[in-house]
Amino acid sequence: MKQAWNGWLLALQLFTTIPIRRSIEWNAAHVRWLVRCMPLAGALIGALSAGVYALFSSFSFSSPLVWALLLLWLGIWMAGGMHADGFMDVSDAFFSYRDVKRRQEIMSDSRVGAFAVLSLICLLSFRWLFLYESLQTGVPPALFAAVPLLSRAGAVWLLSAGKLAKPTGMASALREYSSWRDAAWALGLTCLVLLLLPAAGVPLAVVAVLAAVMALCSLAAKPWAEKQFGGVSGDVLGAFIEGGETVLWGVIWLLHSSAMG
Repeated sequence: MKQAWNGWLLALQLFTTIPIRRSIEWNAAHVRWLVRCMPLAGALIGALSAGVYALFSSFSFSSPLVWALLLLWLGIWMAGGMHADGFMDVSDAFFSYRDVKRRQEIMSDSRVGAFAVLSLICLLSFRWLFLYESLQTGVPPALFAAVPLLSRAGAVWLLSAGKLAKPTGMASALREYSSWRDAAWALGLTCLVLLLLPAAGVPLAVVAVLAAVMALCSLAAKPWAEKQFGGVSGDVLGAFIEGGETVLWGVIWLLHSSAMG
C-alpha cells in the first residue's frame, strides 16, 4: 500500500502542478504505480475543472464563452504545460518533412519553431470551440474528468505497446520499470472510474463512445509514431494526450449537438 501511495504522489509530482512537498525515490515499485496512476492523475485534473464549471453554473457566473477559455487554460496549467510542449515538439518535427533521425533531433531541440506555434494555436482553437459549443448544450460536469482520464489511459497503452524511439528520455525511464501488466492495471482503474460516470449524469452510451474513440486513436497512433518518429517518446505521449483531449471534446460536441437537434 505504501508503494502504491508513493507511486500516486510521484504521478502527481510529475504530471500535475499540485504541490507535493515530499521526496520520493525513483525506483521500480514506485514507477510501476506511477504508470498505473497516470489516468487517475488526469481524472483529478479534470475533476478540479469539473468543480470550477459546476460552481460557475450554479451561480450563473459569466458566459459559456468565458467558461470555455478559462477551463481550457486551467487544464493546461494543471498539467504544467508538459503535454502542450510535447505537442509543439512533435509538430515541429512532423512538419519538417525530414527523415526519422532528423525528426528525433528536432524534437530534442529546445527551440520553438513556427510550425509548433501554429499547430498549438490550431489545436487549442478547435478545443476551445468544442468546449464552448458543448457548454452551451449543458454537458454534465463529470465529462471534464472523463476526457483527461481517457487520454492518459490511451497514452499508457501507447507507452506499453509502442516501440521506443530512443533509449533515453521520459518514455524510456517509464518503460524501464514498467510493463504491459502496469498498462493493464491503468486500464482497469480507468474502467472502474468510467463505470461511476453514469451516476454523475453521463449516459452510459456516451461513456462507451468516448472509450471506443480513444481506443481507436491509440491503435492508430502506434504505427503512425513508429513510422514518423521511429517510435514512442515523451513528446509523442504528450502530443497524444493533447490531441486526444481535443478529439474527445469534438466527439462530445457532436454527440450533444445531435441530441439537442
